[in-house]
Amino acid sequence: MIQVSVHSDVPVFRQIIAQLSFLIETGDLKPGQVLPSARMLADNLHINRNTAARAYAELAKLGLVESRGRSGTVVVGPSPAHQGSAAREEARRILESAARQCVDLGLTAAEIQSLAMSVAIRAEDHMLKVSFVECNADRAEYFASALEAAVSIKVKPLVLGEFSPEDEQADLILTTFFHLAQVRNLPRRPGTEVVAIVVAPHVQTLMQIASVPKSRTVGIWYRTDDQAVTVRDWLQDAGLKNLRILHDLEGAELDGIDLVVIPDQQPELKAALEPKVNVIEFGNVLDAASIRMVNEVVRDMQAAKRGDVTVV
Repeated sequence: MIQVSVHSDVPVFRQIIAQLSFLIETGDLKPGQVLPSARMLADNLHINRNTAARAYAELAKLGLVESRGRSGTVVVGPSPAHQGSAAREEARRILESAARQCVDLGLTAAEIQSLAMSVAIRAEDHMLKVSFVECNADRAEYFASALEAAVSIKVKPLVLGEFSPEDEQADLILTTFFHLAQVRNLPRRPGTEVVAIVVAPHVQTLMQIASVPKSRTVGIWYRTDDQAVTVRDWLQDAGLKNLRILHDLEGAELDGIDLVVIPDQQPELKAALEPKVNVIEFGNVLDAASIRMVNEVVRDMQAAKRGDVTVV
């Protein structure tokens, strides 16, 4: 049973998301079950229909439900990996112990659920929300995962042009210097920090570049001229001289080009080019100094959000 309070400082749509997520994660709502329509849920909870619809949309983004047109909104359920994760099992153990203590204090199951949900929402609100923005999904997910491992905090991957900036709740947005200007020009919440990180060429990229004869003519294709210029300058420093920035990968622009440098994580582009010209994928890894810098920024922002320090 879902309960919401309009008097809570937690937005109603967040209360719905938290409670439905909990029911799905615990298996009380099973994959294949159809949720009530947004209109029905809104009528039942005496809230605005748009609020219920927004909660369903956010649950769909989390991969917990999906809309199937006239069939309604259907529970998908947590992924098998998430369902059996060590963190999930440890959380279950902690919650079971806490629930037993609450029962001993005389609380009912409904009271415990309501209290646990409120505490969980507040705890989540005090956690730093971090996003990483890139120009394609593969690179966004790759760097977000690498940052998660390096910084030990959840990092949400976002793709330029494929998300609504007004709906994002990030406290910290990370991106590469390639996209810094674009990301800074996006609308964002007051207080949201935007930080650029340095990415260094992968060792495999270095080996490929080193093997290119200095007499070869190398084309460079990136989504923006700023990106292409940065890569061109790096290749010049590596000793290559015959460099040409490409604006089109069709027709005459490829004439006289011995090989083309493109961003990595773009298999379709590589497959389309390889019958015509040799390709080097310019792979990147996180720069060590950038990782240290991000760790410091995350530590300071997390402390400030929890109220451990005062930011002047």
